[in-house]
Amino acid sequence: MKGSVWLDRLRRVILRERSFARKLALTLAWLGLALALRWFLDRGTFGVPFLTFVPVVLLSALILDGRFAVLSAIISMVLVRLLFPANWNAADPTIRTAMALFFGVTVAIIVGTGHFVRLLLIENEAHIQQAEAFNAELQHRAKNALQVIRALVGRGPAPGEDPATFYATLLGRMEALDRANDLLHYGSLDSTPLADLVASAIAPFDSARFRCSGPACQLHKSAANQVMMALHELGTNAVKYGALSAPKGLVTITWRALGPDRLRLDWREQGGPPVTPPTTRGMGTRLLRPHGGLHVVDLDWAPTGLVCRLEMAGAMASRPPANA
Repeated sequence: MKGSVWLDRLRRVILRERSFARKLALTLAWLGLALALRWFLDRGTFGVPFLTFVPVVLLSALILDGRFAVLSAIISMVLVRLLFPANWNAADPTIRTAMALFFGVTVAIIVGTGHFVRLLLIENEAHIQQAEAFNAELQHRAKNALQVIRALVGRGPAPGEDPATFYATLLGRMEALDRANDLLHYGSLDSTPLADLVASAIAPFDSARFRCSGPACQLHKSAANQVMMALHELGTNAVKYGALSAPKGLVTITWRALGPDRLRLDWREQGGPPVTPPTTRGMGTRLLRPHGGLHVVDLDWAPTGLVCRLEMAGAMASRPPANA
């Protein structure tokens, strides 16, 4: 247990963010300690003159970065030449060359190994943070999904409604929720392409009866489930009472950006039977209301066909415009 605590502390020390000035100050402080230790031991008279400077290069490579490790090695060589000239000059040229080469090779190995270990730790830390983000997002989505399912199931069949019809409708809504979660799972944690969500929402219906177009947009995760459920309800209503209940009925879906973080989607039906506003407020109507990242739901029960305006959280994507 204690070993794990010390390893975790060491990992934090290595991964801690430091300014350039702080890194330089640490490098000079470590070199000062190495120089003092070398002077205290034998003033460089005996042994390899670079011996106490090697740990400084290792610390710089691990805790700072490769640039400061190389800087430590260069300063070490300069200090040895300046402060221990008698020992250095008295040595045989061959021995001096061998010591310099040995130090250079040692420094190269230490810098390369230390820098590699540091990169591995940084990459591992990134994976840990990503895993934690995924777990937190998974818990959040699971809670949201349970709340939606609880609301759907808790209503139960309306008086006079066929239970089989209710459960078939409930199953369709749950499948729409599942498709929205799939899009978020295979995309990023934060958003999903709006065109992909629209295509997935209309897939259970006759896609030949839809005309979809709009620029490349990313729908924010806070709106994905709500928009998917809303489009599913609109499609179901269109099959029962609207444009998709008539042989030549069509549905036009268009979308565009309203600002840096807001999107608008318009659902327009045409060619169906005359439309009248509903006299009762069912579960489907209650789903077509602002909540979460779905900011605006405006229903216009025009006689020629239902028109619905949705405004939601999202933004323009970086790729070129595309049609669904």
